[in-house]
Amino acid sequence: MLKMMIDEIRIMYLSKLGQKGQDLIEYALLLAIVVGIGFMIYQTSDLQDSIKTIFTNASNVTSSAAAVATGASTKTS
Repeated sequence: MLKMMIDEIRIMYLSKLGQKGQDLIEYALLLAIVVGIGFMIYQTSDLQDSIKTIFTNASNVTSSAAAVATGASTKTS
């Protein structure tokens, strides 16, 4: 079913855009596949907490560096 749909889309764009259109469709499909696989990995591997921790730590380090650079006192927890 998906193969037939992809073939129909390819034929439609080939008739209008030629070879350049075919390349564009292939790249778009490849991008969709990569994004889909990445989203599945993100959902199943529980990366959300790890990414949140990384950005929280980066925010804390940036705030500390900004406070030191401006001469403000820093609070350590």
